[in-house]
Amino acid sequence: MKNNVELEYNDLSDWDVKSIINFIKDNYIQILLFISVFIIIYIVDYISNINAILYSLPTAIPGQTHQVKITKKNKNSKR
Repeated sequence: MKNNVELEYNDLSDWDVKSIINFIKDNYIQILLFISVFIIIYIVDYISNINAILYSLPTAIPGQTHQVKITKKNKNSKR
Protein backbone atom coordinates (compact mmCIF):
# COMPACT_ATOMS: atom_id res chain seq x y z
CA MET A 1 0.00 0.00 0.00
CA LYS A 2 1.13 3.50 -0.71
CA ASN A 3 1.45 6.02 2.03
CA ASN A 4 -0.90 9.03 1.70
CA VAL A 5 1.93 11.43 2.48
CA GLU A 6 4.10 10.20 -0.36
CA LEU A 7 2.18 10.97 -3.51
CA GLU A 8 3.65 10.17 -6.86
CA TYR A 9 3.04 12.01 -10.09
CA ASN A 10 0.83 9.21 -11.40
CA ASP A 11 -1.39 9.47 -8.35
CA LEU A 12 -1.95 13.16 -8.98
CA SER A 13 -2.84 12.69 -12.62
CA ASP A 14 -5.74 10.36 -11.80
CA TRP A 15 -8.71 12.37 -10.61
CA ASP A 16 -11.25 9.84 -9.52
CA VAL A 17 -13.88 10.20 -6.85
CA LYS A 18 -11.92 8.18 -4.32
CA SER A 19 -8.85 10.41 -4.52
CA ILE A 20 -10.98 13.56 -4.20
CA ILE A 21 -12.74 12.17 -1.13
CA ASN A 22 -9.40 11.20 0.41
CA PHE A 23 -8.09 14.70 -0.24
CA ILE A 24 -11.12 16.22 1.49
CA LYS A 25 -10.77 13.84 4.44
CA ASP A 26 -7.10 14.71 4.84
CA ASN A 27 -7.54 18.47 4.52
CA TYR A 28 -10.99 19.23 5.86
CA ILE A 29 -9.75 21.78 8.40
CA GLN A 30 -7.88 23.77 5.75
CA ILE A 31 -10.92 23.67 3.46
CA LEU A 32 -13.20 24.93 6.24
CA LEU A 33 -10.77 27.74 7.05
CA PHE A 34 -10.57 28.69 3.38
CA ILE A 35 -14.36 28.88 3.10
CA SER A 36 -14.61 30.81 6.38
CA VAL A 37 -12.31 33.52 4.94
CA PHE A 38 -14.91 34.39 2.31
CA ILE A 39 -17.72 34.31 4.87
CA ILE A 40 -15.81 36.69 7.16
CA ILE A 41 -15.07 39.06 4.26
CA TYR A 42 -18.77 39.09 3.33
CA ILE A 43 -19.85 39.81 6.92
CA VAL A 44 -17.31 42.63 7.35
CA ASP A 45 -18.39 44.19 4.05
CA TYR A 46 -22.05 43.98 5.11
CA ILE A 47 -21.34 45.65 8.46
CA SER A 48 -19.26 48.31 6.72
CA ASN A 49 -22.16 49.12 4.39
CA ILE A 50 -24.55 49.42 7.33
CA ASN A 51 -22.07 51.71 9.09
CA ALA A 52 -21.76 53.91 6.00
CA ILE A 53 -25.54 54.17 5.73
CA LEU A 54 -25.92 55.12 9.39
CA TYR A 55 -23.26 57.82 9.32
CA SER A 56 -24.46 59.30 6.03
CA LEU A 57 -27.87 60.18 7.48
CA PRO A 58 -28.24 63.79 8.60
CA THR A 59 -28.56 64.20 12.32
CA ALA A 60 -31.66 65.94 13.58
CA ILE A 61 -31.34 67.90 16.79
CA PRO A 62 -34.79 68.48 18.27
CA GLY A 63 -35.64 72.12 18.91
CA GLN A 64 -32.97 73.59 16.70
CA THR A 65 -34.48 75.25 13.67
CA HIS A 66 -31.55 77.22 12.33
CA GLN A 67 -28.10 78.29 13.31
CA VAL A 68 -27.48 81.84 14.45
CA LYS A 69 -24.20 83.41 13.43
CA ILE A 70 -22.81 86.07 15.75
CA THR A 71 -20.44 88.52 14.17
CA LYS A 72 -18.36 91.13 15.93
CA LYS A 73 -18.35 94.69 14.71
CA ASN A 74 -14.93 96.16 14.47
CA LYS A 75 -14.64 99.79 15.44
CA ASN A 76 -12.36 101.52 13.02
CA SER A 77 -11.97 104.94 14.51
CA LYS A 78 -9.19 107.17 13.39
CA ARG A 79 -8.06 109.56 16.08
